[in-house]
Amino acid sequence: MKRIDRVVISLILFCLIILTVIIWFGSQTPVDVVCQSSSGCDKVSPLGALTFTFSRPVDSSSVESAWVTDPLIEGKWTWTDPQHAHWNSLKPLPSNKGIKLTLKSSRIGQNGESLNESLTWNVEVRKPDIVMVKEVGQGQELFVVNLDGGEERRLTDTDGRVFDYEISPDGETILFSVVNAQRGIDFWSVHRDGTGQTKVLDCGGDRCSTPAWSHISQELAYTRVGPGLTPEGSLGQPRIWILDMKTGQTSQLFKDSRRLGYGAVWSPDGQWLSIWDELEGGILIVNRQSGETILLSSGNGDTGCWSPDSQYLYYANILNGEAGFRNVIYRMVIEDRVVSTAFGGNIEGGGLSMEKPVCSPVDDWLAVSIQPAIKIPGRELHLLNPDVKDGIVISEDLTRIPGFYSWTPSGDRLLYQLSGLGSQFNDRQIWVWERATHTQSKIVEDASNPRWLP
Repeated sequence: MKRIDRVVISLILFCLIILTVIIWFGSQTPVDVVCQSSSGCDKVSPLGALTFTFSRPVDSSSVESAWVTDPLIEGKWTWTDPQHAHWNSLKPLPSNKGIKLTLKSSRIGQNGESLNESLTWNVEVRKPDIVMVKEVGQGQELFVVNLDGGEERRLTDTDGRVFDYEISPDGETILFSVVNAQRGIDFWSVHRDGTGQTKVLDCGGDRCSTPAWSHISQELAYTRVGPGLTPEGSLGQPRIWILDMKTGQTSQLFKDSRRLGYGAVWSPDGQWLSIWDELEGGILIVNRQSGETILLSSGNGDTGCWSPDSQYLYYANILNGEAGFRNVIYRMVIEDRVVSTAFGGNIEGGGLSMEKPVCSPVDDWLAVSIQPAIKIPGRELHLLNPDVKDGIVISEDLTRIPGFYSWTPSGDRLLYQLSGLGSQFNDRQIWVWERATHTQSKIVEDASNPRWLP
């Protein structure tokens, strides 16, 4: 062997030895983990949303195998990249309960690096707050108040131009729409503590509104309406668009621009959207992945609610009888597309008129607005269950109209608004009903459109 060959081989061996030493030392470098949330990982929403940052690239399967919850919680990991991940519970957790989260000591690095000591976070599931709309000068802004009757706190600063809003499933972000200088409506966002107000989507002269946030992704379905041909002209037709909150990209739900839609509602599993399509004359159900559509004939205008397992859609429809029309609640089974009457239907016997079903996120109960007498405009708020004969009456004051009712993610409370018949903004009340005690309390007056901030 020539001397130069021996030199080359020696250099190669030397480099291999150096590389092996570097890899070995690298594998001895511990992995550091930082847990991040709006409250420093001391408190989480009922969906247990937490974000983790790793000091070195890790193997996702190794991390997930080392993850332990007490009590046992079915959860999901979402990885942004090998050093950043998001974990959340797949089922709502009861508020004011403590949970123990542990990442066990093990080799989790992509090159064999170890988490030298087990890490534990003792976390409390935070009690939800309430977001609401209040008048400010000649316009309106978003405010938040807690269940214990604390001081109201302002969340937005838009010169009174807030139009509507939606809250992310983890409760960390409030997305709200704001009227702009072109008479269009843009999307903005703000953190749950009122900081970081930022424009999310510039809609120009279009009106972007009725946002609906997917429970399992960063997709937001919303209604977009184009401007009229002149400033005083009629607006365009409503269409459903999808906004990716992670990338900021937005596009129409349907490739066919002739397809119209309004007021989308997601199924809990994120697979389906129910949309009101006035042109087709009913509710259009759309599969987000395949694009499959199902049309449910309805003249009510409501897009209904989904059962917790996403197997049923409950919606209102109008029936006509000798004494006048009534709204009844139908149920559609997504598996076989069978539609049946869930509640109501006794038209000739003067049956109740029911509308606006809102499904519990944990069981088969629905909150429903009921008009007991067709000639009296007042309405009651009831809880109904297909398997229970007698429902639960929440509000029976016929001098008021219940609306904007919603459940906490854990289903232990119902939030609702009561408005006086023909009332102005200052005759609206926000109430909360406690499921455990069947008691209710008035939270605030002179506010509207309440929603839970989990």
